[in-house]
Amino acid sequence: MAGLAGLAAAGPAAAALPASVPPSGEMRFKVLRNNAPIGEHHMVFTRRGDDLNVAINADFLVRVAGIPVFRYQAAATESWSGGAFTELESKVNHNGKLFSVRASRIAGGYAVQSTKTGNYQYTGVPSLLPLTYWNKQLLTAMLLNVETGQHYPAISQSPGWNHVPTADGGTILAQRFDLTGRLHLSLWYDQQDQWAGMAFHINGEERYLKYTS
Repeated sequence: MAGLAGLAAAGPAAAALPASVPPSGEMRFKVLRNNAPIGEHHMVFTRRGDDLNVAINADFLVRVAGIPVFRYQAAATESWSGGAFTELESKVNHNGKLFSVRASRIAGGYAVQSTKTGNYQYTGVPSLLPLTYWNKQLLTAMLLNVETGQHYPAISQSPGWNHVPTADGGTILAQRFDLTGRLHLSLWYDQQDQWAGMAFHINGEERYLKYTS
């Protein structure tokens, strides 16, 4: 996968990037359901000067007794400029139901187009951020669901730090944040504010284990 070209170069553009951007230019997770692997979630971060592009792909297939019963595929492109979120385009196949969302920055906020929610403008506080998990700033943002186009505030609390398992068989020391309200999931971020894991329960226990090598 493409690296984050020039990330180590000094200068004001580097400081404008969100702290959660990985120096390697990529993030990869193995996804488990009830401890069985069902797919992977990949992100590639590409920087050009003061601009940042995040390419996101997820592909999950749940089988019962070897028979496919649920498929989820998502592809999204998230764009930043000068440290600010500017645009998102996403397409999701939720077990055969197709959804798309587009968000773009306008004066004072964002215009959102969604196949499920319709078209609207968000100009409130806090600022809108896509629910793509990698960016720790989302814990204090208004969250944009990249499948439905709906938005809702992040409500989170942290029970502390613990060692979360990785896809490579190790662990990462990371802080846990439990999101409630419209969301019911747990996110972990490590000491460098990098996304380190996720867990939630929807008709089964699902966990994201990060590849660290």
